[in-house]
Amino acid sequence: MKSMGVAYLLWFFFGLFGIHRFYLNRTCSGVIYLFTLGIFFIGFCVDLCLIPGMVESENAKLRQMSSGPGVVVNTTVVQPVYQPPPPQGYPQQGGYPPQQGGYPPQDPQYQPQPYQPQPYQQ
Repeated sequence: MKSMGVAYLLWFFFGLFGIHRFYLNRTCSGVIYLFTLGIFFIGFCVDLCLIPGMVESENAKLRQMSSGPGVVVNTTVVQPVYQPPPPQGYPQQGGYPPQQGGYPPQDPQYQPQPYQPQPYQQ
């Protein structure tokens, strides 16, 4: 297992040379850091925030490899998607509930009135 403390120490003292990336098995980017001095110091600063994710990713790979061949370890948690319960009392054709006072009103003579703005009163 890789240690976050060791990764940060390597980043702090040798980060411009990409040693922390070699430690976390990121050899390609480690070589790039080695020849560009941490991608001209910008990558060195960005790695301050990226190290925890890199350590967790590497540890997940190591856990999966140590579980043996053919065994997959799922490290993600999947939240169930909320599905509301089906409506009760609706007719099979769809529409509104067949009770009195539902929307739209069940009165056949009902005519909706257009909106009439009222003048401001003090």
